[in-house]
Parts: sequence; structure tokens; C-alpha cells
Amino acid sequence: MITKGHVGWSQYAKGVDAPHNVSHQGDLVGADIYGKHYEAVRRGHIWAGSTAEAGVAPGTAIGTTAPFVLHNPQGSGVILSILQASMGYVSGTLGAGQVVWIAIQNVQLVTPSGTAIVPRNCYIGGVRADASGARPLTTATIASPVILRPVFQLDASLATTASAGTKPMVDYVDGAILVFEGATVGLQGIAAAGTSPLVIFGCIWAEVPIV
Repeated sequence: MITKGHVGWSQYAKGVDAPHNVSHQGDLVGADIYGKHYEAVRRGHIWAGSTAEAGVAPGTAIGTTAPFVLHNPQGSGVILSILQASMGYVSGTLGAGQVVWIAIQNVQLVTPSGTAIVPRNCYIGGVRADASGARPLTTATIASPVILRPVFQLDASLATTASAGTKPMVDYVDGAILVFEGATVGLQGIAAAGTSPLVIFGCIWAEVPIV
């Protein structure tokens, strides 16, 4: 089958049949012109959620209370594709250890509860007819979490410790964790207690309709 392509940049109206974009050598061109998540954000499929600005304790062990979880309720109609997670220091003395991804795979367990986090659509100012299908929570009560993998290193440190400037830590998951209806993932610390440590956890995810 022979298909026709267009060499060079063109802009087409929505709903118009358009040819493939090809190079001067006839190669099919595919590029993240505006960023790899542009199209999904433009369609309103990308959401973000963060713990409060006051911060939350990262935790010291895997247990039934988690500083941040992302729950996909039964009947949401979507799969949550995790794109990024982040952690930023707020105050206190951190205890040395790790923050890990946790998962609750048994969808028959009690639904997580806690302080609700309002999901924010990443198409800022864009028109959206529907709400997020996910339920992000902080200081969440959960059941039987298991570790997926370590994600952030916690070093024993204090706000007054001299440094060259510490940026928030980011885990680029890029869809390597999917959360089906009824399941939950989250972030939880396995670390020394420190002294009143507070951090902010954030997450960005895509909501993909189940078909």
C-alpha cells in the first residue's frame, strides 16, 4: 500500500484528514515538538496532586499509615499511568533511609481513607467537562502495602546545613507503574525518625479510559 506524506511544517484544522509528515528523504517523521506529554495534556488526560505546603512526615517503616497514596476507585473507568513522583524538603531534621513506592494489589481490601488531595488537571485554564477518576490522599490509612521499589534517598540533614542548593527529587516513572480500578500506590519512608521531618510529596499521572 502506498501512502502520501507531506514534507515540511503545516497546520491543519481539527477533524481534517491530513497526510503524514515526512522528511526530504521520504522518512516518516515523529517528534516531540512541544514535549512528549503535550498531546495527552491538551486532551485533558494528565493530572497532578501534591501534599499540603506545610509538609508531611515521610514515615519510618512500611505500615498502615502512608504520607501519600493514589487510589483508583472501583468503577472509575480509567487506568492510572504514573508519570512522575517528586519530593521536596520543608523543615526539620531528616532521618537517613529511603522513600519507597508501595502498592496495595488486593482490590478486595478496605478502601484507603485519609485527607483528600484535590487533583489538578495539567491543562491549566483548559476546558474540562469531567473530573479526575483518581483519589489522592495524605496521612492515609491503608491495608497490607507491599514495596515496589526504592525511589528517593533520605540523608540525615537539617535545614541549616550548608549546601549549594538542593532541588526537589523527581522520579520519572513514565508509565512504568499502572494502577487498575480498586488498586492503590503510594510513597512511604523507611528511615530513622529524625526530628520533626516534613516534606512535600507530589505525583503526576495520566488517566487512560478502559476499553
